[in-house]
Amino acid sequence: MLIASCEIKLYLPGAANLKDKRRIIKSLLQKSKNKFNLSAAEVDAQDYIQTAVLGVALVGSDYQYLQSVMDKYLDFVESFPEFLLTDFEVTIS
Repeated sequence: MLIASCEIKLYLPGAANLKDKRRIIKSLLQKSKNKFNLSAAEVDAQDYIQTAVLGVALVGSDYQYLQSVMDKYLDFVESFPEFLLTDFEVTIS
């Protein structure tokens, strides 16, 4: 069994308050779970309005498959105009 995890840092320039931030992040997390069947949550910087840190995890038995899903997921995240992906770290073990 292999576990792919990814920590993603986002910058949300359009978020004027925490309510805006939560709306944007909640939408991204729901779309992520529906499209990629992975686990995702906001894991840090909850009190910062224009910064979000997400944790994403996926379990499988094939390293290449997990790497492919994570690559596609990062492309998916980058396609949203509401925020900018500033940093990420993928680990598969």
